Amino acid sequence: MEKTTRKRHRRTAEERLADLEAKRQQLEARMNEQLQKLEEQKRRLQENPKLKRERDAQRRMLVDRISRLANGWEPSQILAAVAEVYERVGNDEAQLQALHQRGEALMQELKPRRGRRPRNSL
Repeated sequence: MEKTTRKRHRRTAEERLADLEAKRQQLEARMNEQLQKLEEQKRRLQENPKLKRERDAQRRMLVDRISRLANGWEPSQILAAVAEVYERVGNDEAQLQALHQRGEALMQELKPRRGRRPRNSL
């Protein structure tokens, strides 16, 4: 058995430059990720608790009213319906305004009633 010695492969300048560029891109990606985490922490600390409570209450009301309007629908079906309307409307201001007015009317119409629920509705 003969032993063949492998000659050492010297990398060219282009190969070394490509490696350095790849390393730079990896470092930038990690730094951007860390900066995004820091910005998120900063945003959370600066967030007004009152505004956060209001936004959470609006989100709960929206989910409640959507579940009343589309009672038997799965969440994926609701999301697909929203995407379909978004594709149809695009940036048409008139249609956006019409959707806004209809949405406001539905929000008022689907507003929960005050007082006790009748027993037969449970």
